[in-house]
Amino acid sequence: MLQTGQTAPTFELPGAGGGRIDTHGLAEYADSGWAVVVVFYPFDFHPVCTSQMCTLRDSEALSLLENTVVLGISTDGVYSHRAFAEEHRIDFPLLSDSDGRVAEAYGVRADEMDDHRGVARSALFVVDPDRTVRYAWRSEEPADEPDLTAVEHAARCHGDECDLPDGKSYL
Repeated sequence: MLQTGQTAPTFELPGAGGGRIDTHGLAEYADSGWAVVVVFYPFDFHPVCTSQMCTLRDSEALSLLENTVVLGISTDGVYSHRAFAEEHRIDFPLLSDSDGRVAEAYGVRADEMDDHRGVARSALFVVDPDRTVRYAWRSEEPADEPDLTAVEHAARCHGDECDLPDGKSYL
């Protein structure tokens, strides 16, 4: 799995957001000076994934951050993403990594999960405008969720070293 301090692989994927289907990529946001919260999840409409994505949707900390974007990524198709986003009022783009290559590049592709091959495991990365990973998390159990306080702090952080609220540093 990609670790803090490493350079995040760039990607460009089709996705659904705001009822539209467009292409989104890491570079378009990072090159504009934005922090990018990259969220991998296995399946649209899976109860655990729905809960996790709605938690991110409802996170005031992330929605109030300036120059920060959340990009959800799974191997489901853009039409499934659009229906999932509409049903659950998810306002950030959900991207289709149909062949699992982006999940593989980030080190979160599962060989098999629930009889599906090559899907993404639940994971979250905060990438700064220099494409440096400031926070990296992957679930060990299906219902695990990332520490959103640490995610928010990492998204606010820019520079060579960022201190966590508990005194630890990201790099």
